[in-house]
Amino acid sequence: MKKILLLICSIFPLFFTFALAVGGEKDVKLIHAEGKIFYHEIYVTWSTEYENIACDFIIEASENNKEWRIRGRVKSKGASKRHSEYQFVDPREESFRYYRIRKSNSRGRNDILSRFELENYSITVTMEEMTIDHEKKLVLEYTVDKDQELMVRIYNRIGEQVVTKVMPFKVAGQYVYQ
Repeated sequence: MKKILLLICSIFPLFFTFALAVGGEKDVKLIHAEGKIFYHEIYVTWSTEYENIACDFIIEASENNKEWRIRGRVKSKGASKRHSEYQFVDPREESFRYYRIRKSNSRGRNDILSRFELENYSITVTMEEMTIDHEKKLVLEYTVDKDQELMVRIYNRIGEQVVTKVMPFKVAGQYVYQ
């Protein structure tokens, strides 16, 4: 009986150590992730508190938060117990609104670390001159998802700014400038 108990006590620490090595402790601890639009690019930034294993960060984007497309990869700094910062710049070719960061390591694990919506998601504006009640008027049609203000600058035909109008956004709408 003592031999069996001794055998169990000596094997248990080996199982515990194996469990930690296989995945008991997180490979990467993500502490911050966000995406912001600057001009014609989307900056995806994130930071980790530590990384226990070298991995690739896979940046994916989606228009609807359901169907995801890989936009790029960033190599991690590897096994590090220090705070690390990363950035990925996505050229704004399509209207992605959601991003997520996955990690892929040498052990074959492929986990989602973060999923987020762009903070300053841009709007779609179409502008045209229309004839309404026998008068030419400038019509803006727009859609937006965040509560922001819309600033409209109107220029004459020689490029001089003639009017600046600031108005609150609606979810979708039409504005007629008279």
